[in-house]
Amino acid sequence: MVEQLTKPEERFMYDALEGYKVIEVSMFAFVPSAGAVLSDWGADVIRIEHPDYTDPLKNPKSIANLPDKDVGIAFMWEILNRGKRSVGLNLAHPEGHAALMELVKGADVFLTNFRTKARKKLKIDIDDLRAVNPNIIYSRGTGQGPRGPEAERAGFDHSSFWARAGLAYAATDVTGEFIPQVGPAFGDVTSGFSLASGTVAALLKRERTGKPSVVDVSLLSTGIWTFAPGIVAGALYDVPSVPRMQHEDLPNPLVAAYETKDHRFIYICGIQTDRGWKEFCEHMEIPELIDDVRFADGEDRIKNRRECIQVLDEVFARRNLAEWIEALESLEDLAWVPVQSAQEVNFDPQAIANDFLPEVHHPNGTTYTLTSTPVQFDQRGTELHAAPTHGQHTDEVLLATGMSEEELLALKVAGTVL
Repeated sequence: MVEQLTKPEERFMYDALEGYKVIEVSMFAFVPSAGAVLSDWGADVIRIEHPDYTDPLKNPKSIANLPDKDVGIAFMWEILNRGKRSVGLNLAHPEGHAALMELVKGADVFLTNFRTKARKKLKIDIDDLRAVNPNIIYSRGTGQGPRGPEAERAGFDHSSFWARAGLAYAATDVTGEFIPQVGPAFGDVTSGFSLASGTVAALLKRERTGKPSVVDVSLLSTGIWTFAPGIVAGALYDVPSVPRMQHEDLPNPLVAAYETKDHRFIYICGIQTDRGWKEFCEHMEIPELIDDVRFADGEDRIKNRRECIQVLDEVFARRNLAEWIEALESLEDLAWVPVQSAQEVNFDPQAIANDFLPEVHHPNGTTYTLTSTPVQFDQRGTELHAAPTHGQHTDEVLLATGMSEEELLALKVAGTVL
């Protein structure tokens, strides 16, 4: 059994943003993931949902090709909305908009990924909110950025982040065919973390200067930041991207994935080509290669890389993945990892020991794991709570603004709130 450095009872609700209120008007994954991060860090995040319909990501079937079975959890909704409060509010209705403005008066941050036309139509643009709360931080997520000829064009992570920012081109350069994004919301959650971080910086600036900011993060800008080495090198060297090689042509045999007997892969990451070669050969039970003149030092291994890779291919093919993991376990001077499936990550001993996958207890009785925000504080895991049901907190949130129960009931009868 893995010794856990952080036991479940030692998790805590991180309180760095305790007392800050965030109003979120959004859809899908990008901006909701930013709200999830702020919630993990202690903010009170209130997500506004239309009374008559909810986010498409509440339906697991919207993620194609998963088994057709009820697992009791809308997993995308839970990942992106854990710990938030939900208020069902029709912003197109004058009284619904007025209720939102009451919430805005007491808020610190407004999060949205609605495009300009929709924001203006619903009267939730920057000037609308600053008219009732001059100090509110306005954080918005876009596809291509808030300026330029395509500022209003729709964008999703597999288009604006993956394909447009050069990542898909680089992946395709290896295989010769277009490589889809590796999974749902890959660019969304990356961009959402950027938006949450920018929002925290804006809160710090407001505390120090008294000036609120407009925070902008786009899928395209995050993709460009993520792929910075390829983009910068492409301009400097006048190449489409940093060249990616086929396995047999890799420049360094110790930075490569090798296939095992059971058709799994181990990835070796020996950036420093001379460090660890002797120890590596000993663990691989190939001591004859230590003094092989073809592979005597890093320069020789690179010069004779095709031969070296061929030899290592043959060696790795002798054993199954589990056998190699056991054999390489005590290898210290060379970084290596098994190439894991997403399912296997759930059982990764390091992920378990560091509480990267905390358990959450859903009100329906289901216990499941969520991925934690990648930042930990004070060497403790963060306690996570289930995402809200549709309009779960409407009453408590609106009554806290001073609305009477009679006024709330009248809005419910009119269909303005849920």
